[in-house]
Formats: sequence, C-alpha cells, structure tokens
Amino acid sequence: MLLRLPPKDVKLGMFIVSFEGSWADRPFWQSRFRLDNPADLQRLRHSAIEAIVIDTDKGLSPEEAASRRTPALRSADPDRERASKAIARGKRAVIRLFDDVRMGRNISAERLAPVVAELADEVDRNARLILRLLRLKNRDEYTYVHSVAVSALMMNFARHLELDEALLPEIGLAGLLHDVGKIAIPSDILDKPGRLTEGEFAVMKGHPGNGYDLLRASGGIPELALDVCLSHHERVDGTGYPHGRDGEGLSLLARMGAICDVYDALTSDRAYKDAWTPQQALGAMRRWKGHFDPELLVAFMASLGIFPVGTLVRVRDSMLAIVVGENPEEPACPTVRSFYSISRGCMLPPEDVAIGTPGILSPEDPADWEFEDWGDLAHELLGRALPAIGEGE
Repeated sequence: MLLRLPPKDVKLGMFIVSFEGSWADRPFWQSRFRLDNPADLQRLRHSAIEAIVIDTDKGLSPEEAASRRTPALRSADPDRERASKAIARGKRAVIRLFDDVRMGRNISAERLAPVVAELADEVDRNARLILRLLRLKNRDEYTYVHSVAVSALMMNFARHLELDEALLPEIGLAGLLHDVGKIAIPSDILDKPGRLTEGEFAVMKGHPGNGYDLLRASGGIPELALDVCLSHHERVDGTGYPHGRDGEGLSLLARMGAICDVYDALTSDRAYKDAWTPQQALGAMRRWKGHFDPELLVAFMASLGIFPVGTLVRVRDSMLAIVVGENPEEPACPTVRSFYSISRGCMLPPEDVAIGTPGILSPEDPADWEFEDWGDLAHELLGRALPAIGEGE
C-alpha cells in the first residue's frame, strides 16, 4: 500500500517510491529504495522535499516502524541474501537454458518469466545492491551471470527512462536471452585468455545471428527480445555487426542493450582481462565515439548514479561541478569540484566536495551552458588534460 508522509515522519526501514516537491530539492539521485542508512535519514529530514510516498508492502509501515527499534535494521544482510538468491536462481535458469538448447529443446519464455519477475522485484527494491552484487561474478561463471546482469541493467535503465511498465517483463527477458547464440561458439574461443585471431573473431561475430535464429525457431519469443539479441553488437555509426546498421536503423531497446552489454563486460573479470571500475568503464564508453547513442549513454550513467572523472554534473544545491575523484567503495559518491552557481548565474571559487551519500542529481551536457571552451575549463578545473573524444580501446 502507498502512503504519503512528511519528511519528519520518515523512519529507517521504509521503502521510498517517490518524492513530492521541486526536482531540484530532491536529496537523492534515485527515488525507489529502502531507507537503511541513518545519514540518509537525516539528510531526508533536513531536505526541502514537501512529502514522500512509501510502499508498505516493500518496507515498514509507520506502525511497524514505531514498534521496532532501529538497531534491528543495522544490517542489510537480509536484503543482500535475498538479492544473492535471485542472482543464483537467474544463473541456474541461464545454465538450464543453454543445456536445453544443446539438447535441441525449444526456449520457453514462459519458463523464464518467474526468474525475470524476481529480478525485476529486486531491481525495484534496491537496484544499487543487486547491480553491485552482479559485478562480483568470477571468470568461470561470466557467460551465465552476464546474461542475468544485462537483464537487471536493462530493467533498471527502462525504469529510469520511464518506459511503459508493461514492457518490463519483455525487456528483462531480452537481457536474459541476448547472448544465447554463444551456445554455438567453441569454448576455446569463448574462454580464450588472449586476443582472438581474425578467424576466431569472425566466428564470435556469428553469435547474434545464431541466437536470433534459435529464438525465432523456438516460437513465442517477443519481437523485442529477438531485436536485442540480433542487434546488441551494432553501433550507431554503422561499424558494428552482424549487419552494420547505424543509429537510424536501431531500435531504442537495441541501443539500450548495446550499452548494458558492454558496461557489464567491462566491469567483470574475464578470461583475458581484469574488471574495470564502473567509472573507468563509463569513461571509456563515453570516449568511444560512434559506438553508442551519446544521449542514451548519459541517461544510462544517470540510471546508475555513476559518473567518471571529468563529467559535468548538477549537484543538489543548484551548483555545477566536475567529477574529480572516484570512490571505489561507493561509486555513486565521488568527489566533485563545484565551480558555478546556477541560481546566481556566475562562476564560484572551485571547491572540492565529497559526496557522502548519492547526491549528484544529474549529468549535464556542457553544450547547454555558455562556457567559452569546456575543454579548456575542464582542463583547468582538473589540473590535467581530459582524454580526447574518440580515444580508447
């Protein structure tokens, strides 16, 4: 049940679903999460938000909160355990899916529906937690857990974009099935610890088409999932595979799938490389001109609340800042250097601010602000040159 409360009545253990009041007064980048951190509680109570809406089915009601002492909520282990179980069930489902394909059985969307629904619920409850746990996969389980991770990332992204909630099961299924074509790739290529030869890469490039054929032959698979499976390695400049379609010919979901697929690959330990941090991955993706829809990539960053060094951001108290330092323990809480007052329309003396809780509201496009030369200004603010657009592996 949904209830509207003033900030002073909020308690630890409540599940927040929305804020009422000015967008600029929102104290957090996300709007759906369980309130477990005492510092977050104090921040919320001292914010300018008019009211919040809580869901008593996913967190404590006012009556339950009044009858319990907050120390009982110090540990997030129950949430972690539930999310870990959802990931494990997702992994088993993908393994079973690959085994079915090997045995010549059709792929059943209906059989996968409960797995997708459970993942969707965990993303809704605590997206930061389950996405963080999904990055912890080891090299040996990458092929299977990667599919679970892309499913969760795509559903979280879709919610951030406020896509039709009715599409969420199909979007989650698309993520779960996007790499099913890898069943036809020999393991010595799939798990090779070094760079693929030209011939091996040609074999690897066949997996989107192989997966599309498998899904279509099974019947009952939504067109949306077929599209993501076939097109998640296409690029907006037309240099991707298998068909070299450019941004004009790629659906929104295909472009989302491409971003989620690469992000999870970069932030995971692989046979041939160690995981990058989320900031390193997003920084590289931002520099790879022509790979991704640039506006959609900025929206993806906002959906995670993770911004690499050099990103222009708007912080809670109506200032612009540049991200200057990473926080490995909490990627959504970097160090930023404020330098411009939006309300007064003027430059400020640069000042470093450690974002103690997720406090960046949004990434900003430098082109939307009247800075004479953002590259030079960013260089000056950072004290070093930013990588040129287009650089990267």
